[in-house]
Amino acid sequence: MPEFSRAILAWYGRNKRDLPWRRTTDPYAILVSEVMLQQTQVDRVIPKYAAWLARFPGFAALAAAPRSEVLRQWSGLGYNSRAVRLHALAKLLVEQHSGQLPSTEEELVRLPGIGLYTAGALMVFAHDRPGHCIDVNIERIFRRTFFSRTSTGITKSKTKIEKIFIDSFPEKRATDYGNALMDLGSAVCTATKPKCDGCPVYNLCKSRGERPDEKKAREKRKQPAFLHSNRWWRGRILKAVNENGRLSEKDLLKIIVVRPKNDEREAFRNALEQLREEGFLSRGKSIRVND
Repeated sequence: MPEFSRAILAWYGRNKRDLPWRRTTDPYAILVSEVMLQQTQVDRVIPKYAAWLARFPGFAALAAAPRSEVLRQWSGLGYNSRAVRLHALAKLLVEQHSGQLPSTEEELVRLPGIGLYTAGALMVFAHDRPGHCIDVNIERIFRRTFFSRTSTGITKSKTKIEKIFIDSFPEKRATDYGNALMDLGSAVCTATKPKCDGCPVYNLCKSRGERPDEKKAREKRKQPAFLHSNRWWRGRILKAVNENGRLSEKDLLKIIVVRPKNDEREAFRNALEQLREEGFLSRGKSIRVND
């Protein structure tokens, strides 16, 4: 295990990415980056991350902001419920925890909206301590390195991989080690076309020479041009309301689609009703973001 972590860190020293959230140990800033990166690509997160911290530099500023402003700042990242959960967490921390995050995984996972992965990421990237921040990239690295493809399911279970991962942390430089694994999984030990020739732990890998065991992603079904996804409608609705204030349903739909067809009207109403039920929008005659 020491040989594994040393090789990973040496590779990281030559290949590390310079990302803005790697220049801070502020738990708030780390949490913001982790939430933004959950379902959004790095290049889209970078400008939004900087703008978010400029507008909401800490939990107190975020908690004091109206939901409409929070969603406006989040616009473009998708999955708006992430912003709502982050906003709610900020309010809870200000009210009950003096605006501070706890400093242990055990305490962090008790907070709403923080799972084991996020709690572990805060340990590693904010406190430079080992934590259970195993994403799909890291799990793939450890599954391939320490188990061959023919290993049984029990042997390479997630619980076993988690233990190996925690045990692999060097005595120091937990933050660098976590970042190194993230970069290795993103650039070298990829899901479908791993670059094994450039892998720093190739000689230790029990799966070297084997074909990747991940199934190819299924081709997404193409939707008719007139019928966008529910996520598309939700995002466009919130964007239009944020930019224009109160709107009637008729005016709101016209902003999104100039000449809507019947199927588009139905998809619009379904997404709108979901947003109302989830508390994003008010239920009055005119539509606005519910603060």
